[in-house]
Amino acid sequence: MAWKVSSAWTAVGVAGVAAVLLGLDAIPAAAQSAQTMTKEQAVQLVFKRFDADGDGNISNAEFMKVGDQDFKAFDANKDGSVSKAEFLDPKPRRLGKVSDSDLAQAKKIWARQFEILDTDKNGALSDAEHEKAGKRSFTHMDQNNDGEITMAEMTAAAR
Repeated sequence: MAWKVSSAWTAVGVAGVAAVLLGLDAIPAAAQSAQTMTKEQAVQLVFKRFDADGDGNISNAEFMKVGDQDFKAFDANKDGSVSKAEFLDPKPRRLGKVSDSDLAQAKKIWARQFEILDTDKNGALSDAEHEKAGKRSFTHMDQNNDGEITMAEMTAAAR
């Protein structure tokens, strides 16, 4: 089943799948231009990004590596933490062209995500907060506790 995907959904919905993963939601560029996409296709795009060796499973190392890359991309001033302003900046998310209203909607969601991730409430995400969120997400998705996330597990977590 396919549904119409607005730019905001592309920016937020696919990002939401990635946010489940890491709390940081960089999105593959291919997802940006999609106008109609199934939930399964969105999950496949995100899964492919994390499955670096293409073996059909995401190891903890693969998962954390992408998370580390995303954290570094958000840390624009390279001070080792991600401020709220850096987190709300659409540039590291590789969104492409989105309408002002879709971007505003996405920023509201990102702001809520930031508030959840900033566990010490100091206005910045530390590497430790980010890593803890990544570990929590990996554990949540690895439903059979075998140390790997399958497509089926990621699909279930995206529901």
